Amino acid sequence: MRIDWQEQKLGSVILILAILVIGILLGQVITGFSYKIALALLFFAIILFVALVNTDAALAILIFSMLFSPEIILGEIPGRDIVVRLDDILLAIITFAWFAKTAINKGLGLFIRTRLNRAIVIYILVCLIATLKGAALGHVSFLKGLFFLLRYFEYFLLFILVANHIHNRKQIKFFLNVFFITCALVSLYGIMQIPRGVRVSAPFEGEVGEPNTLGGYLIFLFCIAVGIFLQNVPKRAKWTLAGLAVLMFIPFLFTLSRASYLAIIFSYLTLIMLSKRKIILVGALATIIISVLVFRPDAVFSRVKYTFSGGQARLVKIGNTRLDSSSSARIISWQESFEDWKKNPILGRGVSGSGFIDGQYIVNLVETGIIGLFAFLWLLWSIYKHSLSIHREMHDELYKGLTLGFIAGFVGLTIHALTANTFIIIRIMEPFWFIAAIVMMLPEIEEKE
Repeated sequence: MRIDWQEQKLGSVILILAILVIGILLGQVITGFSYKIALALLFFAIILFVALVNTDAALAILIFSMLFSPEIILGEIPGRDIVVRLDDILLAIITFAWFAKTAINKGLGLFIRTRLNRAIVIYILVCLIATLKGAALGHVSFLKGLFFLLRYFEYFLLFILVANHIHNRKQIKFFLNVFFITCALVSLYGIMQIPRGVRVSAPFEGEVGEPNTLGGYLIFLFCIAVGIFLQNVPKRAKWTLAGLAVLMFIPFLFTLSRASYLAIIFSYLTLIMLSKRKIILVGALATIIISVLVFRPDAVFSRVKYTFSGGQARLVKIGNTRLDSSSSARIISWQESFEDWKKNPILGRGVSGSGFIDGQYIVNLVETGIIGLFAFLWLLWSIYKHSLSIHREMHDELYKGLTLGFIAGFVGLTIHALTANTFIIIRIMEPFWFIAAIVMMLPEIEEKE
């Protein structure tokens, strides 16, 4: 018999959580442990309750926490901190709640088949084998390697969780609205930083910040917004999305992230190639170029010029052009990493064994070898191939715009990953895999409608 969770189990859930809350409060009184711990446990108990009763609401909280989540540093390896974020804990709680619901309600699926499952599983297995081999040879610490492997698994777990949960258009619109509201708040936060003369970054990133990360995030959400804007959606939605795109572009410029500048060019070209509204896109591009030339933001122009400026500290020369010290250091690290890869060419040194390298593809090559790099590239190709196929299948204007924006954003992220570890950055990957799950489920959803 199928159990109606919401009607028959709500009372039991409330009772269990009430006992849990009372237990936490009594424990605080009896043992005297910090009230902060008690409040944290109470907060997580509330999230568990929300996840059990309304998964949509819990996932909305998770979307918000993707960018507004503090980090706790547990340790470090060369070039990388081992951190736990609030959204890591939230995802674990939501996943636990989902497993609990599937155990009680047999009508809910635990795992769902998608077009990406095979590529995801193969990539995870290769990473696991490479890390076990690296740990056995002493190249990596098994526990630290396992921690980063769990991070990769977390992204794919989010993908499966969302794919299992998405069933209708109403949910898709709800989650997109939450993404856009969160992005608007992040953009406003970034704009507030501009007068301080610093490189714009996302909240809770410390004093130095990670402008490159914010740049990648804004590229992806910018493309989603523009993709939907280009379709025949209601005028109110069109103007809202246009305003959001402008709002995002301002802090994007002031991230001063050269990887992001390069990436958005390819994203925009993808939009032009795949969209039927090419004139609108070309006109918007001309407006952007003219606006930048008129207002001439000095920080942006200086950042671009700095890449190709000469000087004593310049180490790498391409043709007759000397690169800046930052770009030179990156290229030199790639050369050194290539030499390291030669020592372990098949399966690499294991996840976390590369140290600090700016460049996703180089990191994959060093850590998982040529097999791991091919597995990763196959995963990327699978994402592109299937999302493009789904885009061509769609008739609904919202779905067509979403898939268009997703493809353009994805192309941008693959370029961004040339000089950044884009596909392991949590603030970029959580939104990416969440929306990827929605995109992969669109054919089934449209067919039901």
